[in-house]
Parts: sequence; C-alpha cells; structure tokens
Amino acid sequence: MKKLRLCFLWHMHQPYYKDDLDGSYHMPWVYLHGLKDYYELPYYHSVHNIKGTYNLVPSLLVQLKDYEKTDVADTFLQLIQKETAILTREEKEVLVPQLFMANYKNMVTPLRRYKELYDRKGDTDIFRTAELNYSDEELTDMQVLYLISWCGVFTREKLEIVQTLIKKGRHFSHSDKTELLEALADFISDIVPLYRELQHQGKIEVSATPFYHPILPILLEPKSAKEALPQISMASINTDFSADAEQHVRSAISYYESEFGQKPNGMWPAEGSISEKAAALFAQNGIKWIASDEDVLASSIGADLRNEDNRKTLYKKHIFPSSSGDIHIFFRDKELSDLMGFTYSGWDAERAVDDFMEKMSEIFDSCDFSPIVPVILDGENAWEFYPENAYKFFTLLYSRLEACNWIETLTMSEACESDTPEHRPAKIRAGSWIYANFTTWMGHDEKNEAWRLLADAHKRFQTKKDTLENTEQIRKELFIAEGSDWFWWYGDDHFSLQSDTFDKLFRGHIANIYELMGEKVPTDVTRAIKKSHRTGMLKKPATLFTPTIDGRITSFYEWIGAGKFDLKFDAGAMTASGNTLGLLYFGFDKKNLYLRIDGTFNRVINMDYELEMEITTDTTRTFSFILKDCEENCCARDVFEALIPLNELGDKPDKADIIFRLKKGRTVVEVAPLYNTVQIDFSIDFEKDWIA
Repeated sequence: MKKLRLCFLWHMHQPYYKDDLDGSYHMPWVYLHGLKDYYELPYYHSVHNIKGTYNLVPSLLVQLKDYEKTDVADTFLQLIQKETAILTREEKEVLVPQLFMANYKNMVTPLRRYKELYDRKGDTDIFRTAELNYSDEELTDMQVLYLISWCGVFTREKLEIVQTLIKKGRHFSHSDKTELLEALADFISDIVPLYRELQHQGKIEVSATPFYHPILPILLEPKSAKEALPQISMASINTDFSADAEQHVRSAISYYESEFGQKPNGMWPAEGSISEKAAALFAQNGIKWIASDEDVLASSIGADLRNEDNRKTLYKKHIFPSSSGDIHIFFRDKELSDLMGFTYSGWDAERAVDDFMEKMSEIFDSCDFSPIVPVILDGENAWEFYPENAYKFFTLLYSRLEACNWIETLTMSEACESDTPEHRPAKIRAGSWIYANFTTWMGHDEKNEAWRLLADAHKRFQTKKDTLENTEQIRKELFIAEGSDWFWWYGDDHFSLQSDTFDKLFRGHIANIYELMGEKVPTDVTRAIKKSHRTGMLKKPATLFTPTIDGRITSFYEWIGAGKFDLKFDAGAMTASGNTLGLLYFGFDKKNLYLRIDGTFNRVINMDYELEMEITTDTTRTFSFILKDCEENCCARDVFEALIPLNELGDKPDKADIIFRLKKGRTVVEVAPLYNTVQIDFSIDFEKDWIA
C-alpha cells in the first residue's frame, strides 16, 4: 500500500563553550536550551504515536553532563547563584545583559513582572543595562523569571517549583532562586535518559555528528570548498587535517556507544556538509546513513529539483557507492524544513499545520511510489519564535499525523529498509545545507584569518608532538577549534550580540595550544579577528516628511530625512530568505507611515507575488500589498514604496515592530529581518529636537 514516509530529523547542537584550561563555561546556552528544548522535543513521543530521529552532537552531551549539578563552573550560573545584595558593579555588568537575552514576544511578555522589568531597558544597549540600577529585589525577580522564561512547556509541567513561582509572580527570595536552580539541575540529568528510553522503545532513533561539529569535507580536503564554489577565496591552510577528520568520526562513535550501549546507525554531518571523501569516511566506520540538503543533490546530479518532474527524484531512497561501500544519503526537503524553521512561527498553529499537510498531500499525489520526505532542521533555536515554544503547533501536527492513514512517520534507519525505489547518484558534489557550498565557513577575510591561525597552530603541533607528553590535551584543543561555529560568526553574513565572545573563545583555544606546547602565544592570536559587527538600524529618521508613492526614486532629496534599516543584517543559514528585500527606508508625517524597500523587485513584479507586513503596536495587524506596478497606497517599480495610515495602527502608537514576508500564493519565499524586527519610534518630537 502506498504511503508517504515522513522522516523528521531534529539536530541538537551548541558549540563547546568551556575553556578547559580555566575550567569555566563562558556562555550558558547549553544550560538554557536544556531547560527549553532538549527534553521538550523528544517528550512529544511519549505523548504521541509518531517517530522521529534526534541528532545529538557528542560535544553537546559532554557539556550537558556538567550542568547536572549546580556547582558547574559557568560564569553566568555562578553569578546568578549569588545573593544580589553582594554583587559588585563589575559582576552586574556581566550578569544583567544575559537577563535580556530572551524572545520578547513569546518568552518575556507572558510573564508580567518580567515584562515590567524588561521594559525599563527601553532603547538602552543591553550591555549597558547595569546602569539602570535595578534594586536587589528587582534583580532577584529578573533572575528567577529569566530562568522560568527558558523553561519549556513540559519543564513547567514536570517541576512543581516552577508552577509555584509562576503563581507567585514577583517578590522572590534568594531561597526561591536556589530551590529553582537545584530543581533545574536535577531536570537536566533526566534529558539523556529520556532519549535512551525512547530509543529502546523504538519510538525514536538517536544519531550523532563528528565529535566537535567540524566541516568534515574541508578537513579532509580544503579544495572541496572550490569544488562547491570555484570562485571562493581560499584560506591559507599549510597543514593536513585529514587525520583529525577521522578522529572526529571515530571518537563520536565511541562516545555514542558509551552513552547508548550501541553504535549509531547514522550521522548528520555538521551543517549537512558532505563530499565523496566524507561519505567514504562515514561508510568506512560503519555508518549506514548520512544526510544533507536537496541543493547538494541537485548539484550532484545536474538537475533542477524545482521542476515538477525532477522533484520526484528527491523523494527516492538515495544510495551512494562510496569508495568504502554503499551509504544511504537523505536530502532534506528545503521548502518544508524552512517553513517549519522560519515561517510557521508567524502563523496561527491550525493554519500552519493545514499548510504542512496540504504540502504532504501534493507530494503524495505527485509520486507513483511511496515517497520518503526528509524534514531536517535545527531542533532548538526555532521554537522561541513560536508561542508557547511551539506547543500548539506540535500538538496539532502530531495529532493530525497520528490520525492520517496515508502518512507514516519513520526513523531514518527504518526509511533505509523501506521499499521506496532506489536512486544511485554517480557522484556527490561537495556542499552543505547552506547555499550548497562552504561560504559560511570560508571565503571572507575574517573566516580565512581564523583558518590561518588554526592551520599554523596545527602545523606547529605536528612538528613537536613526538617531544610532548600532553599531546591528548593539545589535540582536544585543536579538535574544539576545528568546530564549525567559530567560523560561522566571523564575516558579515551572521549577526550576534555575542560575536566578540565567540571570537575570544576561538582565539583562546588557539592560545591554549601554544601554552600547552610551552611556547609564547603569537601576537596575531591575541588580536581580535572580528572587525565587522552589524546591526540592522543604520540611521533613524531625521524629520517628518511626505514622499511620493510612485515606485521610483524621484530625487535624491525625497527620502533624505528617512530612517534606514538593513533588512539582511541578520540573514543567515538554513533560511527561507532570498535576495529581493534589501534596504528599508522609513519615516512618517502626521498622517501616514511611509516605507520604501530597495531590492531586486524586477523579478517579482506582476508575477503573483505579494508583500505582507506584520506590524505590532498595541496589537498585531497584517497589511498585504500586491506587487503589481502601482496599486492603492503602494507601487513596485524600481523600488517598492507604500504608505499606511497611522490611524490603522491603533490609537496614537508610540512604537511599531515590523516583519516583512514576501509571498507567492500561500508560500513565504522570503522573510526580513529573519530573527529580529524593524522597530519604528513614532514618539520622536522632531520640532522639539530642532528647536533645542
């Protein structure tokens, strides 16, 4: 009987935040996602009769173990455990900014007291929030509520102390905080056992990634970056990393076996990065399946998978005859994965699930065989953009899948054994799930400088290793520095308020290598690599103004008083975003809000596209504009221009947060900004500022 074989793979990963030489964790993200996501997602399989695959990176599991106790050497947790009355100003300057790192709409706003204290920040840079002078009582409330905001739905259900503190609401004591921290540490100790039990019951499969999450094709053969993109600017790599690549794979298998009592059947290569050499290395080590992105398949077989006839190939069972034997490769359905990761969070849960099921039906009807549909995405970072950590979405989706008689959810290993027709690609072109190349980790001057420092340290170690006694400790530092995340945050393609910290951590690992070899740390290792630090707001409005809405830049002066915002400042990997929406100009007069977007609109005008604006003031409203030359209140020609009457935004709004979505039919093809909003302040009194 024909079935659609739906294969979810949720990838759980954080970089290695610990400096082993000083023994401290310098960022708490493993801990926080442990409270919110690592338990939450697999627990759904205890409630619903569906299957899925969970990819756990060994370096993440190592860190989770440390957080099973409250005395973990984490800078943030050590400060939050102190009584607020004894915190020094310097300690507050470290602690307080972290307390603002939560999604405002879905994590802060539902906790009334947290929102009240958070709103005190206003436009203050979060790294200067210690200047706000919270009282000791207020700061204790902030700490407790911050921790609660990071607790998932099932975390809150399971821990009575969390429920009690939510009801209490405010005026928390130090003992309240201590009791909460102890309960959360106990909770984290339940995470890995849950995966073990669910895998033992056959409800999930647990896979792994090479130990410290390296870009394996680059370690095996740096020139694979040119195979993926011939014009890439190559980093200077004067050493051979291939033995390290092998060790990342073998040590991951060994660690997995120690945790789960068996070897993994499959691996999600870091960032879905594969090549023929990488596939052979996995097969050589007994790995039966790996996975990547549909764009890598398209490049490998020279076919446009957006073509309806060609797309059927995506849903077959792919087996690559590597030099070490056959290996199954799953290629993620990009549209479905990105819809779930980036788009559905802005939709009502029922509408999102309807859309997902409709797309499943279209795939099912298009194939004359039982298609395998891999939906593969980050298992931890998307859900804070959904209300209630995506609880309503997952509950409805999994209930619908349970009741559906033409869909079956399978683990990846089960899909390998299915009778879906085989497809045997003759070659694999090197690439990743991000643009089917490696530009996220190499090519920019900053990324290439990081590779140069790493390669120099690696080469120096190779010349000295036979004379050293602490080689294993040095190798560990090298393996950590080979992780993909450090290179991710260099360059200007991704945005993080903590990019400077990532830079320091990476260079810290390189410095550790030299110190462990008994050598002086080179001067260039002590210099910051990160030079570009992007923020979306380029300029605030300078005056009231009234432009002509004609889709043309009428004169240089027409928008000279406007604010400017780079809509791509936070655009990055694994995204539904394209390249149409570029630079936003915005401003207003006493009647209307005016918006102009510069981009490549010639590709979408009169092609059944619309631009949707989600604007939040006192409530959230949606405005849609058809991209047809000139329509009422908008025009798309050389640029897109539109006006929105201020009275349609509520009663004298002070501020508005805007997200733009470019759509074709019901499909969102581009989102901007991706992780943030454009915030417009209507309260500026230009006349007063001018007089002053």
